[in-house]
Amino acid sequence: MKKAAVTHEAFESPAPIAPSVLVGIDWADKEHAFAIRTPDGKLHIGSFKHSPAAIREWIEAWNNRYPNLAIEICIEASRGSLINALREFPYVKIYPVNPKALANYRGAFAHGGGKNDPVDARLILKFIEQNREHLRPLQQDSPETRELYALTIHRRQLVEERVALANRIGTLWKQYFPAILELKPARTYSEFVIKLALKYPTLEDVQKAGKTKLRKFFYSIGTKEKMEHRLDLLMEAKPLTTDPTLLRTCARQCQAIGLQIDVLNQVIKGYNSEIKSLVRKHKDYGFVSTLPGASDNTHARIIAALGDDRNRYENAESLQAAAGIAPITTQSGKSRYVNARWACTKFLKQTFHEYAGLSVAKCTWAKRYYEQLQAKGKSKQMAKRALAYKWLRIIYRCWKTGQPYNEAHYMERLRKTGSKLGVASEA
Repeated sequence: MKKAAVTHEAFESPAPIAPSVLVGIDWADKEHAFAIRTPDGKLHIGSFKHSPAAIREWIEAWNNRYPNLAIEICIEASRGSLINALREFPYVKIYPVNPKALANYRGAFAHGGGKNDPVDARLILKFIEQNREHLRPLQQDSPETRELYALTIHRRQLVEERVALANRIGTLWKQYFPAILELKPARTYSEFVIKLALKYPTLEDVQKAGKTKLRKFFYSIGTKEKMEHRLDLLMEAKPLTTDPTLLRTCARQCQAIGLQIDVLNQVIKGYNSEIKSLVRKHKDYGFVSTLPGASDNTHARIIAALGDDRNRYENAESLQAAAGIAPITTQSGKSRYVNARWACTKFLKQTFHEYAGLSVAKCTWAKRYYEQLQAKGKSKQMAKRALAYKWLRIIYRCWKTGQPYNEAHYMERLRKTGSKLGVASEA
């Protein structure tokens, strides 16, 4: 019988690790449980309050006991108030761990699914003791990247709040003022339609104002496109209802929602302006600006999603998996299943999925690939996800090398490899 080849790499001893104070923290809102293993092998268990003074006192006490050693902390978080506080100490290394990884690890010891903070702190300590050589300490991005990350995250939250309010006001208009929807704004939260509804909340108010006042109003907010057509629609519209109680209550609610949308419109404009100013000064703008179809907001999101640490992702496949774009393949015996990946960072997935959709309008090969998939019966979402999978390989390469994306170069490569995406024209 032929002997199986043996790979010795897996059996090699890991590089020696310098002694340190190892800590497992199970964090909470008011008090954090901890378990500490000191270099002499002793185990220390306790807790400390969640306050700046208590956190500082706790960290400095352990640093005074072991002044020449690093304090290495394993915790189920990569952001938050506790992380912000711990980052202030240069001798602290933070190892953020995915909560799902620790949940699976916890399941090996607590089969009934129970959870206890002091016990969890000990399990987190055991996790870092057994896996420290495989864990990567938290790397802090540059101030510019961190600010872009915060701006893009906050802007996204504001946009989602605006969409929710716009859906509410759209539903409300259908109940008492459908004529305003006949103006066909690009979005229900469009500035001109919101300001119109705030000034004239009912069809009766609009028609009482008359064309002359409405024309002046539209000019005052800088909206001239299709103005006469819209004025005709409003003047000729028939009311859905004349019930005075319904009109008063709906108009009042319209004012309340409309004011919130109006404020969000102005705030989001400010975010757009700030993002545009900052992203163009960023060191990675040189390559993201060459990606076809991306706006300043998309440029900023891609920079924020990737971060500064070029060793964060070992290869393009790890980035594709982290972004939730790469599918999960499960194989057991003769069974094989391919499913969408749900365990991922929502921000990364949204960023690259949405960019793939934007690239279709400006990139030749992306449009062809997207259309080919739809011709095969794939849904728009599936086609965008598959396109994002391809883009991530390109973006990863540009990010690692700092080289800009070159459409002509990539099309030439597609032609050389015989890809149909690189042909001069569609057959």
